[in-house]
Amino acid sequence: MLGYSSLGSTTLGSSGAPVSITPDPDPGIPDERNYVWLRTQVMDWLHRKDLTSRFPSFVAMAEARINRIVQARSMEIEVTLPFDAGVGAKRLPSGFDTPLAAWIIDEECRRKLVGAVPEQLSGTTQRGEPQAWAIDGAYLALDRPVDRARSVVLRYRGLLRLTETAPNNSVLTKYPDVYLYGTLMSAATFIRDQDGLAMWAPMFDAAMKELNRNESRARAISPLRTELAGLLGSRCSNFYPE
Repeated sequence: MLGYSSLGSTTLGSSGAPVSITPDPDPGIPDERNYVWLRTQVMDWLHRKDLTSRFPSFVAMAEARINRIVQARSMEIEVTLPFDAGVGAKRLPSGFDTPLAAWIIDEECRRKLVGAVPEQLSGTTQRGEPQAWAIDGAYLALDRPVDRARSVVLRYRGLLRLTETAPNNSVLTKYPDVYLYGTLMSAATFIRDQDGLAMWAPMFDAAMKELNRNESRARAISPLRTELAGLLGSRCSNFYPE
């Protein structure tokens, strides 16, 4: 298959709540690197079992930094948003961070919509086939209300949120050192361990640079956009690396 394969895909119901989701971790990699594994590692490295209750906040602070810096493809998610006839906006899914692209389902394929800013949308109330989209606050807005029930596929960058109820993700699986050093940094800040902070901060920075370098290299070797769809006479295409 040409193009990319998203690491997560979700369908949202009319209430905006996820109906189904396909998670990412690579099935070829054991999922032993999870929330409990990370907590054990961090407490062992700190030699401070009394800080176990603080672990969730340490992870949350580490993820705040990781989410701002990391550029992992596994954080890219596709969600299908159903639009009823006459509707021109839909609430964004939980965990949304950065928009990447949007397509409208057109018969058996999907057609890419033009990205814009809210001010560029027409603002018309006349129903029709959308051509453009924008992120307007907490909503995905179309340039016009849809003429009939339609579905829009939104590709976006999501946020990492590791918890006991969501115990693993592909970043922790593939780059456990990023989570380990980031969490240790947060713990060191809390206990005012300057020596630990001085040791783990550069290790975290190095791990983050390696992660982004690896992900950038993987993107660079992905298939380029082709003219195959044009040769086949199709007006919509899935041949993209986006």
